[in-house]
Amino acid sequence: MSKAKSYLLNTANGTIRTVMLPTHNRTKHIHELVGSSMVDVVRIEDSHLVYADNNRLADGLPSVTDLKGHPSPFAGNLLIVGNDESSKPASVSASIDDVASWFTIIRPVFLPVFETICESQTVGVRVIRLDVRIERSAPNIIG
Repeated sequence: MSKAKSYLLNTANGTIRTVMLPTHNRTKHIHELVGSSMVDVVRIEDSHLVYADNNRLADGLPSVTDLKGHPSPFAGNLLIVGNDESSKPASVSASIDDVASWFTIIRPVFLPVFETICESQTVGVRVIRLDVRIERSAPNIIG
């Protein structure tokens, strides 16, 4: 097999899509898709692997992604690939809908709080603070 069907979860966009992972220079392509020169690998359901940036949790984060049954969140893009009996990457056996349901993207959402200004002959509003709400959502499937 010259290419393996994989899924790329982009946390910044909140999306998941199918990508074809070439067998030639596989490691190079994994690093490019994840967006990092250093990746961690997590085995899930004995037939899938998740590749994740192993440095992003140390940075300030616009979002994180939870994986059901995994104790720690991920940051940055995730690449989900299949794993055959010989422990080599293979095409993903699960559907993109199933894989999307394994993950929850968590983001802060800023909520402006306004006050009305009544000065002289001017009436207006201004932001007096920003409250934060945590939003949780499944990735949106593209294509």
